[in-house]
Amino acid sequence: MSGRLANALLAIASLLVFFGAAEALTRAVDLRPAQGGALANPPWLGDRWMLRSEYREEMAAAGLLARYYDLYRWDRYLFYRLRPDVDLELFDVFAPPGGRDRTRWSVHTNGRGFRSGEFAALPEPGRRRILALGDSSTFGWGVEHFEAYPARLGAALGALWGVEPDAVEVINLGVPGYSTFQGRVLLEREALALRPDAILWSYLSNDGAATGADDRATYEQRLGTTGAVLAVLHRSRAFETLEAWIGVARAAWQPPTPPDPYDVAQRNIPSYRAAAGNITAVVAAARRQGVPLVLVSQCVRGAPARVLAEVAAQTGTPHLDATALLDAAIPRVATEARFRAERASIQERYGADAVRAQPLLWTYLPDGCHPNPLGHRLVGQALAERVAPLLAPPGR
Repeated sequence: MSGRLANALLAIASLLVFFGAAEALTRAVDLRPAQGGALANPPWLGDRWMLRSEYREEMAAAGLLARYYDLYRWDRYLFYRLRPDVDLELFDVFAPPGGRDRTRWSVHTNGRGFRSGEFAALPEPGRRRILALGDSSTFGWGVEHFEAYPARLGAALGALWGVEPDAVEVINLGVPGYSTFQGRVLLEREALALRPDAILWSYLSNDGAATGADDRATYEQRLGTTGAVLAVLHRSRAFETLEAWIGVARAAWQPPTPPDPYDVAQRNIPSYRAAAGNITAVVAAARRQGVPLVLVSQCVRGAPARVLAEVAAQTGTPHLDATALLDAAIPRVATEARFRAERASIQERYGADAVRAQPLLWTYLPDGCHPNPLGHRLVGQALAERVAPLLAPPGR
């Protein structure tokens, strides 16, 4: 009996030594396979696709896809999130090739994994804390962090209230690719605990986008034993390395087929009715905590934009359609004297001929979706006018 016990203990010890050595090796040397093709997908995403096909293809062709994926890590409840303490440089893959050097932008994340300065768990006395939750437009895709509308909002509110800029703390919790469901989870599980004085909530452009996985079903699975086991495994670099090589083998055996963005059955949220339910739940959660909330539409036009507007009207929630705002601003930006400096900067970046051919460049990046620096400034100013009446100025 003692011999069998000794053998069992020896076997366990051998396994521990083996896995310990494997973990040490994979942490010392990155043995994960390189990824960068348009069909490449980080294995920890499973059947979920973070990027739409046009972005994947352009980023892969420019050699940026693997670098972009390095910005993220697996998350039990949000499926993925930004890695902490990342420093990354990208450029606009939709810009004319000759002008891409002029579109370079950097991403820096804080210790919590957000594109914001470091912040405490609770706000400092005498300051107003505002949280900006949203997808890539809130994150500030294609612009520097200080050019994105959360930073612009802080400056605009300070000017309206006549206080120093540091009296207003606007925390950017934007993560590219998030749906209304992920935004709901982020608000309920993390954002409200930060004790904000107000919240900006901006999701919808990724609802209906093909991801190959259902958000709610994935979340409910992660609440149980499966999620707990995965949370332990994903702490291991050896496990993630093995997972990546298994993914390579599977792709070689059966190449992946990205979901068809026009196939409703493959969408992450089957209908915008479900998105409306998520938005309504978010409004209710903020009100239970007594936190004013402003809904922001970005990167959506037509019927999808009306979803958020209708929920705002039904619930009596302040709302800004930022895309409609920037669309309407294009003629003014193109002609008014007060935008002369901005026009010169945009024409220098893309060329006068490109701007004449694509007037959206006056307020957007070349994808016609994400705001450019001027667009972010206009959104920040408009939001300041909606947020200011909801709060007493700092110190009062």
